[in-house]
Amino acid sequence: MTRKGLVAAALLLAPVAGQAQELTLDQRVERMEAEADIRRVLVEYGAYLDARDYAGYAGLFAQQGEWVGGFGTFTGPQAIEAMLVENLGTPEPGFVNTSNFHMITNPLIAIDGERATVTSRYLFWSADPSNRPTPSIAGRYVDEFVREGGAWKIARRTTWGQIPFRDPAAPATGAPPYSGPSVEERLRRAEDILAIQRVIVDYAARIDAQDFDAYVDLFAEDGIWQNGTVVHQGRAAIKAMLVGIFGNPSEGYVNSESYHLVSNPQVEVNGDRATARSRHLLIMRGEGGSPTPELTGLYEDEFVRVDGEWKIARRVDNPVMPTREEWLKEMQARQAGR
Repeated sequence: MTRKGLVAAALLLAPVAGQAQELTLDQRVERMEAEADIRRVLVEYGAYLDARDYAGYAGLFAQQGEWVGGFGTFTGPQAIEAMLVENLGTPEPGFVNTSNFHMITNPLIAIDGERATVTSRYLFWSADPSNRPTPSIAGRYVDEFVREGGAWKIARRTTWGQIPFRDPAAPATGAPPYSGPSVEERLRRAEDILAIQRVIVDYAARIDAQDFDAYVDLFAEDGIWQNGTVVHQGRAAIKAMLVGIFGNPSEGYVNSESYHLVSNPQVEVNGDRATARSRHLLIMRGEGGSPTPELTGLYEDEFVRVDGEWKIARRVDNPVMPTREEWLKEMQARQAGR
């Protein structure tokens, strides 16, 4: 703080008897009310920013109020609101911030008639990967206030990052501090992962039931099924492959000879695309009718969201035990012995 600022703060905070005698009762009340109003603006600034209430935030500034920070200098509530939308994004309806917040502390307020100078500190907290509050940026605000239309407004706010240091005159580098996903984003991700896991299970159920139409419906229109160098693209081609392997099932078909187990799903979602890996185990009727494990493998999948539903864009089936070649020979021998 400058020498002038230190003197102003000392004069404001020191309960000098002579100073109190110079002010009338009305002046003393007005002074305390002004300081209370300015303190409220400081707190509301953080509250509006955390809630992404950009209109409320911008409304704290005077008509020609300036915001100065890493994104540049912006004048007037409309320009300040637009700056927030551009850099922080528009919140979804009903947004509730559960991932970050500002703490506003240590206000020093020096009032001079219809104007005031103010400094305060802020500490920005965000959730770490274990959802624990973690300090991200420590800084200070240097403000000029003006009384406009009977209300105290910010005439100029300069925001300084102190730890780590960030000069407000320097352009912002990279994205704003990571604030973590919103509760709506977290919910959407969980829903997407569960929906994709459901497709993986449905895949096994539908091939076991030899419901080929339902099976190919799990693929996108141009979806790909691949096993080694064998590639079938499009629903019609994939269905033709199944009919070639199994034939057309009889009416009321019930599979009492085999079924697939799927396990260990690993799903990574990125917007409207996703990747997944899962294990599969084919159980067939063995000697004496006992269930016998015949083939185990790994599915490597690419998914795409189509009209709100997750579809398989590409499935690569990797036999593990026995190998692809060993399994092909075994199946050919079984078909020849029928």
